[in-house]
Amino acid sequence: MSSTLVSCVRSRAPTTSASSCRCGSDLQLQHLSIREFRNLSAGEVHFGPRFTVLHGHNGAGKTNVLEALYLVATLRSFRSADFSPLVRQGQSEARVEITGLDARVGISSRLVVQLIRSERQTRRVAQADGKLVRSGLDFYGRLRAILFTPEDLGVLRGAPTGRRQFLDRVLFARERTHISDVQDYEKLLRSRNRVLRDEEGSPRTRDDLLATYEVGLAEVGGRIWTRRSRLLTDLHDRFAAAFAGIHGRSLPATVQYVSKVGALDGRVAQEVLADALRDSRRHDLVRGTTTVGPHRDDFDMQLGEQTASNFASQGQARALILAFKIAELQAARELTGEAPLLLLDDVSSELDPERSAQLFTALVREAGQCVLTTTAPHFIGLEPGQDCRYIKVTGGRIEASGAAPSNGP
Repeated sequence: MSSTLVSCVRSRAPTTSASSCRCGSDLQLQHLSIREFRNLSAGEVHFGPRFTVLHGHNGAGKTNVLEALYLVATLRSFRSADFSPLVRQGQSEARVEITGLDARVGISSRLVVQLIRSERQTRRVAQADGKLVRSGLDFYGRLRAILFTPEDLGVLRGAPTGRRQFLDRVLFARERTHISDVQDYEKLLRSRNRVLRDEEGSPRTRDDLLATYEVGLAEVGGRIWTRRSRLLTDLHDRFAAAFAGIHGRSLPATVQYVSKVGALDGRVAQEVLADALRDSRRHDLVRGTTTVGPHRDDFDMQLGEQTASNFASQGQARALILAFKIAELQAARELTGEAPLLLLDDVSSELDPERSAQLFTALVREAGQCVLTTTAPHFIGLEPGQDCRYIKVTGGRIEASGAAPSNGP
């Protein structure tokens, strides 16, 4: 698991309260102001209450607008672990500011993230309604967002690390404590691995240390394992239905969590993981690394009887990931009563016209507020009257919004 996913958070107070696990409220985006961000020297976006479509040639800056929104939502980039590339070349500071309405209380809110670059590093400063927010955990989730990018397609065919991160990003938006648990688990894992590789200490001291770290790994890792497994169980039926809606019912889609430890079969995850860590200790000493635990787990998507990573076409892979995002959206709305902001980058490429139309039918039905990017507006299958605002981005400039352009290529 990558520590960059959680580098903005420092909390260590676990809780099992459902209400305390929910991240923030859902803002209705009204306005975005960008200064010196990526290739955007300055820009303003006024969002529609439903769909806002950013269109333009590749490299124009469309994805940069989504990245700016995601930065405010999560305090990180989805394209870089380092903040420095986000500051426009030759500039020392970038600024992203959004205003939105919390409809439940009828109050507008203003969120600002500044990136200040020096010779040594680029630091992040966050403000909420004019007040500095020092803790990432206190800021994270004020704008809840679900993201799809073309890079997500690599999740199916890539390494298990990417799939674990994919699940954890979903959980970070659902439960704040998952962030600190991932951090704690990574620290405990590094500590146990150091002891496994230490050949100078006495065997008794080494075993005592390993046993101590294993208690912590089992406790924290058990929570991570349980949340991931429960997430996929919760999303499974929604995911299968969403895929059928986009792709058709000829090939049913399924998804399940796969643990190297095995199935829980009604047992408590912490106890199962504690036994597995203890049983693998001798093997781990030979290997010099911890070979069991949620850092080695995976998930499996299947189409019919075939593993999707080996069998799915590019269009099917896109439909699978989009179906997962729709399921995530449905579950998030059920959890809080409001749909999060949906960010879709280059959403309709590689889908044939029929499946693209089915996707947009699902989005109209399921999505709340949605910001999409595309190279050409005619790829976006939204009908007139479906509350869609179109904004052209060209050469790092954001042009005024308006109605749908001509549907010609």
